[in-house]
Amino acid sequence: MIRLFESWGLLDNVDGKLHASASARRYLSRNSSENISSYIAVMKYKSSVREIYDLLRLDAPDTWHVERGATVNWDALMQTDDFADLNTRGMEERGRIFAPDLVRLLDCSQDTAVLDVGGGSGVYSAHLLNRYPTLSATIFERPPVDQLATRCLAERKLTAARARVIAGDMFVDPFPQTASLHLYSHVLHNWGPEKVRMLLDKSYQSLLPGGRVAVYSCHPDDRGGPAPVAEAEYSVLLTTSYEGCCYSFEDMRSLMEGVGFQHVDYRRSICNRSLITARKLASSSN
Repeated sequence: MIRLFESWGLLDNVDGKLHASASARRYLSRNSSENISSYIAVMKYKSSVREIYDLLRLDAPDTWHVERGATVNWDALMQTDDFADLNTRGMEERGRIFAPDLVRLLDCSQDTAVLDVGGGSGVYSAHLLNRYPTLSATIFERPPVDQLATRCLAERKLTAARARVIAGDMFVDPFPQTASLHLYSHVLHNWGPEKVRMLLDKSYQSLLPGGRVAVYSCHPDDRGGPAPVAEAEYSVLLTTSYEGCCYSFEDMRSLMEGVGFQHVDYRRSICNRSLITARKLASSSN
């Protein structure tokens, strides 16, 4: 929310301290003759505003509504067959738009194997395999999504020699130690910073020496000023559904370097997306 308020010009960050901006004081202060705070405060009676307020107060994005009016969090729903199938197919459809640009940005000519963590249907790996014929891929997914991923790979006629699926919980089960590249595409923004740090550390420990981690998502570029408005607004939207947010480039660099990665790089993609990569030094040991 602070990132959003900064992007809207309501907060100024001066030497690490936040201050109400001139616009905020002009329009949101009771001491101003141009105050419109009552006009805005009426919105607190809207259900959408109440939802965000409750989410911030309770720190629990339990905002997914299913039949009979029950409210369940996204992670629990993803362990049910119907929702997992629909959500994964939706991510497959979205991936068809973004995967070609990921392939444009991510050079895998020197990679031998990619571990697609939380890879859903495997759409991103499939596009990488089509571009790099000597590359192999492993999709690491939790049931029941792993079964859908297996079917999608078969529909693409990707044999087990090139693409396979491992069923597992990325937070609990060990990663295979055979990949030179770990891919997180539209995955890390679902989770809070402690879980993101855990996953990046698992990747660092299991990657081959000299290997890389690649994170594809919406990463607000807050270097040198407020993040772009569209990206800040999308980040707040994510918090209404998931535990995480759109981690900025600086957020991701801090998390990556904190577990040992170096040479963090940022490349813009389409539709406010971007690719962040970092490398494990060749001399590093597991």
